[in-house]
Amino acid sequence: MINSRIVHEALKRSRFPGERAENQDSLISLLIHDVFGGEILKTHFRYGWHFYNRIEGKRVDFARSNMVRIVEDNQFEDIPATPDETYTYFDQAEYSTFLMRFIWAFEDAIGLEKTHPGFSS
Repeated sequence: MINSRIVHEALKRSRFPGERAENQDSLISLLIHDVFGGEILKTHFRYGWHFYNRIEGKRVDFARSNMVRIVEDNQFEDIPATPDETYTYFDQAEYSTFLMRFIWAFEDAIGLEKTHPGFSS
């Protein structure tokens, strides 16, 4: 399983000031899918669709709280979603910026030496 504390911290550092993770669930679920694999899932919430992931058989929601939740409750429908479906909620430039910010924050959180041996900052 991925280290959810490091991912959460990198996600938090990747958002622009004032952005709330709850309002970016489609963006976050696509990023998690693209970086770590797994599936994108969705469920009906009061405001519409809510996107999240399943990685290694565990339902993971990085957008639903201040800290990642491995969600065990039955309020999720686990309807399969596609990456293309998440794109209806943001544009490519927004995703590209968020992805690059996440990669930098993630590498910083785990240390560049671990991901790029011989490279020091």
